[in-house]
Amino acid sequence: MSLTQAQWVDPSFISAYQKWCAKHNIRTNIAIISQYTKGYWLGDPQADYVMVYFHGGGFAFGGNDGHLLFWDAIIERLASRKVSLGVLFVAYPLMPQAVYPRQFQEAVNSIRYVLEDVKRPPGQIMVGGDSAGGNLAVAVMLHAARPSELALPLPRISTTEKLRALVLLSPWVSFDVSLHSFERNRNKDYLQAETEKRWSDMYVGSQEPSPYNEPARASPSAWEDLPVQGILVTAGSNEVLLDGIEKWVKDLQAHNSNVTYKVADREPHEAPLTWSIFGDHRETETQKNVLDWLKDHV
Repeated sequence: MSLTQAQWVDPSFISAYQKWCAKHNIRTNIAIISQYTKGYWLGDPQADYVMVYFHGGGFAFGGNDGHLLFWDAIIERLASRKVSLGVLFVAYPLMPQAVYPRQFQEAVNSIRYVLEDVKRPPGQIMVGGDSAGGNLAVAVMLHAARPSELALPLPRISTTEKLRALVLLSPWVSFDVSLHSFERNRNKDYLQAETEKRWSDMYVGSQEPSPYNEPARASPSAWEDLPVQGILVTAGSNEVLLDGIEKWVKDLQAHNSNVTYKVADREPHEAPLTWSIFGDHRETETQKNVLDWLKDHV
């Protein structure tokens, strides 16, 4: 089955979002971020904090019920502590119709949208993502610190006016499939080296590999002085991406004292986002780690 065929049978994010809203008797709230990208709001855009969230899916598949379930639960749990959160799910263009730098550019545009159109100050904005979306979230943060000429600048964000948080679930920061975790966890995770290699090659396309499309390529010093108040990185001990994540986190921690890294025992790639789709709604260790960290940082 080709990628286009697989996308045809996979429900679109807009369909999942509309069904979610209908099921929960809430109005859809769709933002026009650019001519290429829409955003789907869950919660109030004028909440205490806004999370700009980039879904995973290998740059090829959209968001799904797992993303909505996960963040709806977080919104509800924070509300019980009198903290409101609105989540903007960014529906960026997908492969094969779009490749780098289009997704990166649209990720930057989504932050600009929240700053300029929703008029939220950096200190009330969080950026998050899982897997390929985590890649985009990291690229946006690097762009805020060291701008790429391939995307528009991010106004107002600086070391004196920082974003509130960066929240990453199993971020796909390294495309190196020769790392040992690909073999060690081959039978414990649903991701496969062959697919990861094919999709990462498709994503980079004709562009040169760079820290803005593969963050692990950056020199350790590139992560110095990131304009964000706190960073959470989560992973599962059984995922094939683990070694690439851990190697990158070491570089990140070497230049930032505000990094929390949590590895959930015996969990595969982004467990809380995938298990719930198949009807397993038990709270995962990763979900608990995200919630506990957010409670301490908002």
